[in-house]
Amino acid sequence: MEIFAKRIAPLVSAGIVALAIAGCATTEQVPNVRMSGFLGDYSKLHRGKSGQAEFTYRDPNMDLSKYQRVMLDPVQLWAAETKTSALSKLSREDQQLLVNYLYVALRDALQKDYVIVNEPGPDVMRVRCAITEARSTSPVKDLLSTITPAGLGISYAKRIVLGIHSGVGVVSVEGELLDSITGQRLAAVVDRRAGTKSVLGKPTRWGDVQDAFNFWARRMQTNLAVLRTHQD
Repeated sequence: MEIFAKRIAPLVSAGIVALAIAGCATTEQVPNVRMSGFLGDYSKLHRGKSGQAEFTYRDPNMDLSKYQRVMLDPVQLWAAETKTSALSKLSREDQQLLVNYLYVALRDALQKDYVIVNEPGPDVMRVRCAITEARSTSPVKDLLSTITPAGLGISYAKRIVLGIHSGVGVVSVEGELLDSITGQRLAAVVDRRAGTKSVLGKPTRWGDVQDAFNFWARRMQTNLAVLRTHQD
């Protein structure tokens, strides 16, 4: 126990410092995302750089400037491992809540730059997305591992080993952009995010997951805007 305490002590201090520095970050990328099969072909995806999804693909010849409208498919649930997936154990109410959260986040972000439509067309880009993993926040466990030095140290130790803090929500998604007429893949991503020890996080079961959805939606909007600008 003494040896364990000595090893944990620096982690406690490091954890408190990290929390003070990154107190505004409520969601972070975490490793070990698992391919679910939703995208079908993963052969062209590669590990993303800093600031990108964990796995990403972009057609080097795509011309985004021709797309003025977006057809947003209903968000799906697609478990990477059906028998052991936390998704399959969720109530139907929670499952519907999750797909609604992500759909609304994507719609609200995309409609700032595109017209949302229901039918394919020559200037229509299609967006497909699936939630492949989702675990809710444990508010009590999250709180205890945030406000107590020992709890925070153990949480950071867990993050170092497993990549995820204690008690936080975790969610993975897969998505792709397609030409709505030809079905040509323009871009694709596979990513996984979790809550942080930020004191600004939402103290609700799905608060961390919702923060991740909002992050992905904003990043999609920003990336598309940047790519369109460079092609105009």
